Amino acid sequence: MRKILLGTTAVVGAALMGITVAQAQTAPTVRVGGYFEFTGGYVDDSADSSAVVLGGNERASRSKIDFRSDMEISIIVRGKAANGLSYGAEIELQMDANNTSSTAVDTDEMWGFISSPTMGTLQFGDQDSAADQLKVAAPSVTNLGESGGWDEFIAPNADGTRYILSTINDGSDATKIIYLSPQFFGFDFGVSYAPNQYEGENFLIGGSTTVLQRDPNAGSIRNELSGAIRYRGSFGNVGVAAAFSAMRGDAPDAASTAVRIQDPNAYQAGLNLSAMGFTVGGHYMWGKYAGSSFGRAGIREGLGNSSNWTIGATYRTGPIAVGAFYALGKRDNGGALADREQRAIGVGAVYTLAPGLEMFANYTNVDDKNIANNAQNPTSISRRDRDIDVFIIGTRMAF
Repeated sequence: MRKILLGTTAVVGAALMGITVAQAQTAPTVRVGGYFEFTGGYVDDSADSSAVVLGGNERASRSKIDFRSDMEISIIVRGKAANGLSYGAEIELQMDANNTSSTAVDTDEMWGFISSPTMGTLQFGDQDSAADQLKVAAPSVTNLGESGGWDEFIAPNADGTRYILSTINDGSDATKIIYLSPQFFGFDFGVSYAPNQYEGENFLIGGSTTVLQRDPNAGSIRNELSGAIRYRGSFGNVGVAAAFSAMRGDAPDAASTAVRIQDPNAYQAGLNLSAMGFTVGGHYMWGKYAGSSFGRAGIREGLGNSSNWTIGATYRTGPIAVGAFYALGKRDNGGALADREQRAIGVGAVYTLAPGLEMFANYTNVDDKNIANNAQNPTSISRRDRDIDVFIIGTRMAF
């Protein structure tokens, strides 16, 4: 299957390069975009009670108030060849919490492309999968959603997850190749292939041993394929968006894991309807996946499928937008352990003060039950229940 995909990609690339319609060419231009976001949060989390060990074995609860800053800088390159092809690249630099001050900058995504209006687009690099790019999910407004701003304010669970509610391939920027078709009668489709789940350069350093990311003991899924088909159109005054997305991969080699992992897969169906400023819709996802990685991590043999779904609604009028959602996710903990269930409900509003400048406020309540000690291989319930309330107010400037 991998050889077929690579061969198909080569044919598409050749077809794109073979277009000879004479047009005015444009030398690559560079512009800078991005966003800056500031948020303040009030957090009432049952996991914060007596969470911090002080001197003399005394314990104290975490503070309920916190501020956050977030930003992303996009370097956008665009050009046009004499044969009509568009080409370019995009590099996204983000603030990331990978040092003690949480102000280090690294790359989020970096990818190039060539595109033809008649043949489609070929992307290559660290970019979202085809299943993710073409998905249709529950509508929302800025900073609100099943994995919106609320999860940035809370501590991880025992299994390393904050949320198990999201969309297919959430955060999957593995280095890959992607083909996206043009739109035909409202329909378009896409496919992508990644040999493993890693990004950027091709060496991993583990202790005193250099491990290549293509080694069977690198702990990564392999041969990840994803695809989606989408429809966008209207019937009378009602706008319609619908999509079906899917992915699959080969599980890590059994010798590199403590237990045997099933080959991961994930499927998502979504539908949105829009009219008179309202948008209502939702998505349902299911498959063999663990935690919040949604297809990038399988589950051990013997565990059943995972699922999560979200419904939402938004209303926009002038500079004001409001939204609400309800989401529920389930994970099989195996054996006599009760299934994990995470339920989230939220409401929020956004006001546009000026082009690119927004103020927002939202509230999310999360009820998390039967949280296991390990997302892929649960063996015990480490914290049976967790109740969370998060109030957020903030501003976002996009440029």
